[in-house]
Amino acid sequence: VSSAALVSSLHLTKQAFDVVKRWVNEVQESCSNDSIMVQYHALGLLYHLRKKDRLATSKMVTKFMKSGMKSPFAYCMLIRIASKLLEEDDSGVAMKHPSAVTACNLDLENLITDVNRSIATLAITTLLKTGSESSVDRLMKQISSFMSEISDEFKVVVVRAISALCQKYPRQHSVMMSYLASMLRAEGGFEYKKAIVECIISILEDSAESKESGLAHLCEFIEKARVLFSRYWDPLIKQLVAMAVLFLLLATKIIHLLGREGPKTPNPSKYIRFIYNRVILENEAVRAAAVSALARFGAQCDDLRESILSLLSRSMMDEDDEVRDRATFYFHTLQQQQKALNSAYILNGWFKSVSVPALERCLQQYFPPNPPCISVLTSRKAKEQPTASKQEIYAGNPPVVCHIRMVVNPIPPTSPHFTSSPPPEQLSRIPEFGVLGNLFKSSDAVELTESETEYVVKCTKHTFPHHLVLQFDCTNTLNDQVLEDVTVQVEQSDAFEVIAYVPCPSLPYNQPGVAYACVAIPEGDEVTTTLSCVMKFRVKDCDPNTGEADDDGYDDEYVLEDLDIVVADHVQKVIKSNFGSSWDELGDGNELEDTYALSSLNTLQDAVRDIIKYLGMQACERSDKVPDGKSSHSLFLAGVYRGGHDVLARAKLVLKDGVTMQLTVRSSDAEAARVVTSA
Repeated sequence: VSSAALVSSLHLTKQAFDVVKRWVNEVQESCSNDSIMVQYHALGLLYHLRKKDRLATSKMVTKFMKSGMKSPFAYCMLIRIASKLLEEDDSGVAMKHPSAVTACNLDLENLITDVNRSIATLAITTLLKTGSESSVDRLMKQISSFMSEISDEFKVVVVRAISALCQKYPRQHSVMMSYLASMLRAEGGFEYKKAIVECIISILEDSAESKESGLAHLCEFIEKARVLFSRYWDPLIKQLVAMAVLFLLLATKIIHLLGREGPKTPNPSKYIRFIYNRVILENEAVRAAAVSALARFGAQCDDLRESILSLLSRSMMDEDDEVRDRATFYFHTLQQQQKALNSAYILNGWFKSVSVPALERCLQQYFPPNPPCISVLTSRKAKEQPTASKQEIYAGNPPVVCHIRMVVNPIPPTSPHFTSSPPPEQLSRIPEFGVLGNLFKSSDAVELTESETEYVVKCTKHTFPHHLVLQFDCTNTLNDQVLEDVTVQVEQSDAFEVIAYVPCPSLPYNQPGVAYACVAIPEGDEVTTTLSCVMKFRVKDCDPNTGEADDDGYDDEYVLEDLDIVVADHVQKVIKSNFGSSWDELGDGNELEDTYALSSLNTLQDAVRDIIKYLGMQACERSDKVPDGKSSHSLFLAGVYRGGHDVLARAKLVLKDGVTMQLTVRSSDAEAARVVTSA
């Protein structure tokens, strides 16, 4: 009867929670009842009454842990409640409070041999998180003894625990690497193999000593995986084909890694055979990835360039167009023997370097007078596909699909005023900006108003060799007004002079419009400032239903947020695959150095993030990631300063009562070095 009353009360909480809450004293008394079921149901009801109060729930768990409970069902309920509290912390107990779990290590080790393999798996993964460095080898041996007896789902859990252990004890990388290699050779499904590959990749990225052995294990895997793939190419067995596609996806990831890390090893030539075997033996997706990897070796290893060119020439007659096009493109790029081209089109990914609007403009210029209308449409669909498709498998440089549409009848030139944000290359179509030269870079849009205000304005900064074009994207959110002759006026400073304004002729309700201001960049190294902006316009009332505006209007203005011009507006990111050699190549002719106290920053990672954001430069050699527990760090940055001048920076950071930074800058231009150093 008591159990039935408690269960009924639990159901009643959905309709009359406040009524049941008055019975909390009686429910607490029932938690000490001699009946197993009464105690269980009472604890369940008490939890539902208190679960919205985290502190009260925590006190309840602590109380019953100390007093104990007779009912095994109630104990299970108590464990579930405690587990629920822990899940809300976004951390596991063993990772956050290892000392609290260490006391259970002896019991956990006994559970490794439990006949229930699920319990054994949970025990070993917990031990991996709480064990000492000296116990790593012993634990890995115990793992090896029962891995063949558990399902792939539990194998993945174990591998992820090993990955966490690798980060905790970097000196044990060599031990764990050998065990991971043996797991990689054993039978297993895609998710299991993927987890092992990702674990090996994380080890070789963090440990220079383990890089060669890790790459060797991965090479061995893709060699032997070929035998596995050959079993699955049966068009009648769709499930096996899908599995083969997933393994191919994993193989291309490894090939891309070889192309990225292999050239940096002491003996890069030994990886060429493994990569070229993929060109000979695999399907078109893997062949394309292998061609891209070979090109990276040719771009970074001068002594291997001729051999790579020979291999690429053989792929120029491949039956697949993607493989053929990549091989041809990389072959001719490497033949130029120009580091800038290699960096832009091979190491940095050509799809990031090619400007499609610029391609469209060049095509228009190529045709004779009165050319047809040409538009180039691009699409990258790989990430949108629900399953692994051919485009997903291409590693290194994903294919960019360009559709060139040509219309025979020419169309008249468009107006220089745009109702929406134009591509940066189309700025040259505006007469006021046609003489500014080549566009250097464009920033992300900066909001100059709140999104809920009556007028919404965003600004994009376009940097030219000696000018800044400020593009103001404006939206009128008032349906009873039409704005005309909209200009965003910029307060002139002693250094930054406004050259021209291009107003937006009309700004109807909820239709975006664009206004421009052109500012001259001063000579010298004073290239940062804060500009005050005011939007000025003529207001005409209109009918909200028809949009018809009155003939008369009045002038008005709207004050916007200040706009910051920062160093990042003058610097373009560039990848330097070998920062050390690039640093030596620039020399110390224009080297500047200074020391700074970054007192507002409390961690090295925050300092790295803010420095990269403000300088607008590219972090090299994964120096944007600060290892846990480090009190010092070196950040390597590369970029191109406005005007095409290379600039490199080396920031040595030390954490002690804030962050102290020693910044050393080298550049091919003295002014660029001064700008970055004084930033």
